[in-house]
Amino acid sequence: MKYISVLLQHHAGPTGDVLICKNKDGVWEFPNGTVRTNETEEEAAARVCWEVLGVKATVGKLAMIGRKMPQDGYVEHIACGNITHNTNFKFNFHCYYEAVNKWQMEPKSDVYTEFKYVHPSELGQYEFAGDDKNFMAKYDPYINAEYIPDVRMP
Repeated sequence: MKYISVLLQHHAGPTGDVLICKNKDGVWEFPNGTVRTNETEEEAAARVCWEVLGVKATVGKLAMIGRKMPQDGYVEHIACGNITHNTNFKFNFHCYYEAVNKWQMEPKSDVYTEFKYVHPSELGQYEFAGDDKNFMAKYDPYINAEYIPDVRMP
């Protein structure tokens, strides 16, 4: 199964604020969903923005991909430039796509209780859970360009 999370920026650029959402359990997460059978990951990311947030989004680069082993739950996150992945293995994939709020619409949702646009350098100050927590451990140095070159949307 493929899961999609969207790093939705209010406006494009490396300093564009990223949307985080608080779910009904009080935990911060990125807007997320699953890829349907006959759609690409990019189409799924745009659909998630529209269905979950009511926001039209332009989907950009694949920022990072996580492979979760179903038998033990281990997650390996891989920073992406132009990455290809083989879905024939028994992994559940969790892809993180960058996107831009096309019309700068305010998000609305029954799924989330609170929304906040946060500067990328401040994302590490929020408590995430599950796959997003593992993702932030890899993405925090990425956004601050400490270990991995910054290849995010211009």
